[in-house]
Amino acid sequence: MVKSTETTNRPPLGRPLKGKDRRLQIGVYVAGSTLDIVDNYINKQQETVKRQYSRSDFVNEALELYLRELGLEI
Repeated sequence: MVKSTETTNRPPLGRPLKGKDRRLQIGVYVAGSTLDIVDNYINKQQETVKRQYSRSDFVNEALELYLRELGLEI
């Protein structure tokens, strides 16, 4: 199967890599009420810190905290 030029020429998704780690796009199913809480937190972060902050940033921070809690250092 040949890929169309449209899919091969598009830019990578998300922010550029900052280190040597690879980034993968994943899908997560979250209850609407939980997503509302996360979105409220994100809005407060953007207002107080005055920087871009996204759901991806929140999820990455939450995963790092959880992995540390489990004793699985990154």
